[in-house]
This record gives sequence, structure tokens and C-alpha cells, in this order.
Amino acid sequence: MRQKVKIVLRAVLPSAFFLLTAAVMVGAAEILGEKEIIFPEAGAIALGALAAPRLAWRTDKRSVFFLIGICACAGVLIVLYLPLPLAWQLIAAYLFGQAVLLASRTTFAPLISAAVLPVLLQTRSPVYLAAALALTALVLLLRSALEGLGLRPRERFVPLSPSGADWADLWPRTLFAALLCLLAVGSGWLYLVCPPLLVAFTEFTRAGNRAMRTPARSAAFLALSAACGAVARGVFCLLFGLPLALAAAAACAVVLALAAYMKLFLPPAAALALLAMLVPAEALAAYALQAAAGAALYTAFACAAFHPPIAGAALQSAK
Repeated sequence: MRQKVKIVLRAVLPSAFFLLTAAVMVGAAEILGEKEIIFPEAGAIALGALAAPRLAWRTDKRSVFFLIGICACAGVLIVLYLPLPLAWQLIAAYLFGQAVLLASRTTFAPLISAAVLPVLLQTRSPVYLAAALALTALVLLLRSALEGLGLRPRERFVPLSPSGADWADLWPRTLFAALLCLLAVGSGWLYLVCPPLLVAFTEFTRAGNRAMRTPARSAAFLALSAACGAVARGVFCLLFGLPLALAAAAACAVVLALAAYMKLFLPPAAALALLAMLVPAEALAAYALQAAAGAALYTAFACAAFHPPIAGAALQSAK
């Protein structure tokens, strides 16, 4: 009997914690009237640390907390004290995030979003930093609870040793992202460079990334997740006038179902769904379209520049 209960809990509780994180975050933002409490990357961290069968990154809890804090603080400081046009602020934030990622000796790419999001939104308030840290702490506490119940493994963190090639890869990745930043700001298609896409792009360019075994499916998953967030908000909030927290939970539930169906646990997908809760209501359709275009562009470049055999195989199959 005890074993059956544990099996049920293993199947239900991690997903429930993931959805709870999204609902609590967005609900708190609604109640307090502070949209800057919505930290979409908390959804990504929750998906990768709670709902995924294994921890999605090589890292530990302490590193996750401090890296989010460092990068969230850096993003706000860029807005406050780096007197450059928006595109160049975004490029600086992305470059900083990549450098921190390599220096941290982890694979915890969501830290990049913590640095880029306040720049994209031009956030100047300490509320963003406080919310990012509080929500990250919540996810880590829930992860500890799952480990204590034996529902998730306690994983030992072995720090990476970045090579010269890893540092060299930073530059073509940054150059492509910079071109898209300039294009996005110049054209008004800002969501081409939304932070979850930059996180996904960084992960896709890493050697041995599993998502790049099926690049088309990975790009589709990201696009569908952004669309889920936009549709959920449009239907729940704009059409029926229901709380935004319900829309966030519903969008994340669909993302979770897609992850199980497509056999892909891509943490940035959850962040894309939740970012739709921050987009101006009149821009929801544009957000979904731009996110889909961005997902296709980043995936295509990652294949061509960092995984040539996969790109070659895709071209052969297309012929």
C-alpha cells in the first residue's frame, strides 16, 4: 500500500508543485498590483527542477539561488547605469549572462534570462530582484521537499571545466544574438529576443544537447508553448474575465502535457508560456508569432553552426 501511495505521489506531486509555483507567482502579482513579481524563468526552473524526471542542469541549489541573484541584479544595473540604446543593453546583458554561466562551471542557462528580462522590460525597481530570489527559493524548497519524500533523487553536482573551445563558442553565439537584437529593436519585433529564447539558444548550442537530436520538434515545442500562454491569457482573462493566475496555471498544464507527449522537457518552454502573462494584451498574437519565428531562427542557427551533422541529416531527409 505504501509503495502504491509513493507511485501516485511521484506521478502527481512534482507536477502539482510546478503548477503551484506558476499560480502563486502570478496570483501574488495580481493581488499586489506588481507585474514585476512575475518572473517567467521561475516557471522554467520549476519545470526543470520539479516536473522533469531528473534535474535539468548540472548545478546545485546554492548555485541556482546565487546565480539568479547575481544576474537579476546585473540586469537592473544595466538599465540604470549603462547609457546605451536598448539593443546594445540587451547584447551586454546576454554577453554578461554567458560569461557568468561559463565562470559558474554549471549548465544552469536560466541565469541568462534573469539578466536579460529586466533589460527587455526596462525594469528599475528592486521588486524584480526580490521576486526573482523569492520565487527561486520557493522552487528550491519544493525540490528539497521532493527529495526528502524520495520522489526526486539527490543529485551530486560535479562542476564543469570549461575549455578554450567553450569560451570561443561564446562569440558566434553572441554575434548571432546581437544581429537579432538589432533587428528586433529596429523592426519593433522585440519578442524575437525574449529571454527564454536566448536561454534555449544557449542550451541548443552546447555540445551533446539532447534537444538538438530533434531540432524541428524542439522549435515547435517552444513555439507552441508561447502560443499556449497567449491563448490561455486571451481566453481566460480577456474573454471570460477570469484571474490571470488561472491562465498561467492552465498554460503551464498544457506545456506539461506537451512535454510528456513530445518527450521533451525544455525548461524555457514554461518561461515562454508565462512571459505571455506580462505581454500587453493587444500584443498577444504578435508575441506568439514573433516567439515562433525566433524559435525557428535560433534552432536553425544552432544546427548549422554548432551541430553540422544534424543540419546535414535534416537537409538530406528534406530532399
